[in-house]
Amino acid sequence: MDRQLRLLTLGVSIRALGAALYLPFFALFMYTVLHVGYVEIGLLVVLVGLVQLPFGYAGGLVADRIGRRPMILLGIFAEALTTFGLAYAFSVRSLLFALVTIAVGGAVQTLAGAAYSAYIADLSDGSQRTRAFTWYRIGFNAGFSGGVALGGILVTLAGFPTAVGVAAGVVTAAAFVLLIGLAPSPFDLELRRGRREALAIPGPAAPVGRSLRESFAVLRRDSVALEVALAFLLGTLVEGQWAVVFPLFVHNVLGISFALLGVGLALNGLVVVFGQAPTTEAAIGWRHTTLAIVGMLLYVAAFVGLGAAGLWLLFPSIAFLVAVVVLTIGENLVAIPQSTLPSNLAPAGEVGSYNGAFNTVGGAGFLGATLLGGVVLALTADPLLIWLVLVVPAVPAALLLRHAASRIRGEADRA
Repeated sequence: MDRQLRLLTLGVSIRALGAALYLPFFALFMYTVLHVGYVEIGLLVVLVGLVQLPFGYAGGLVADRIGRRPMILLGIFAEALTTFGLAYAFSVRSLLFALVTIAVGGAVQTLAGAAYSAYIADLSDGSQRTRAFTWYRIGFNAGFSGGVALGGILVTLAGFPTAVGVAAGVVTAAAFVLLIGLAPSPFDLELRRGRREALAIPGPAAPVGRSLRESFAVLRRDSVALEVALAFLLGTLVEGQWAVVFPLFVHNVLGISFALLGVGLALNGLVVVFGQAPTTEAAIGWRHTTLAIVGMLLYVAAFVGLGAAGLWLLFPSIAFLVAVVVLTIGENLVAIPQSTLPSNLAPAGEVGSYNGAFNTVGGAGFLGATLLGGVVLALTADPLLIWLVLVVPAVPAALLLRHAASRIRGEADRA
């Protein structure tokens, strides 16, 4: 793998370690310390997410116009700064300050999201692009698994404010790693060269790349990409339950302790770290759309099995750990098309735009999953019924992906 991609992976791994010290426990903090109800948690997360949502696509458009590296650095330094602010908000138990800090900082982070994917795409193509995204994901999850295991202990022993303060320091270290070591991508260099040439020519400067209006039109006319994006949106309604509803369910319904929850979430990261590379190698040559469908089915199996264990009280601790492993295998499969397919579908010059659009779709799916999960938890206490309702969107998602598979260029749909 290219040296710059290794450095990017290292920086993101350190950043993930910091963020994982507190993020998986954020909903539990609101519920147990601030006494916010299930529906209110869902509504607050959705409200903050709605503020951030437009910045995903906007960030992709900006990354195609000012470059990948500047956006990456802007996002990670903003994350470090706002994490310090969040630590203060937790220390004074101010829900309003915490939400404002997350909204402002998250908007800048979201703006930078597409730049990471575009940077990887600039330095890889074909199966090597699939492998590059795999190692990026492995680095992220290696950091996440270590962070969440430490976070469970740190939250238990020192409390949420201290955990977030430590997280802020770790994210700051990641920011300086990227500032010092990360070089511009080939696209960044070409963009700079185009600007220098434009400035050297007397008269009006020639535009670099497409206008914003043209970029909007390219995506709007791409019915295949839009169909895949809709399928990913529906799939995320199911997959997103892992982030918020899953920890609430296993702690409050199955009675799993914070410590065991931390171990389980760390297990998720370990299955990615040690399982993603062999999964990707086995998937090379397979259709991205097929991988997405199989991955979603594994999520469905894990969630429904967890609901059955809660209904019949069948070894909840074991059921929790088994569910983590099964859904993480599904996550490993789904991550391949979700990370690679947007770049493969993008026309030249629109890689950032397409990644930004798909990031926005993923963000919308996550918000929908959070709201849907909170409502379902509030309306029914039946453990099995909760998950039977929450996995329904997987059905139309799979049907859309099957239809899109016949319309995507063969090489674009191959891992």
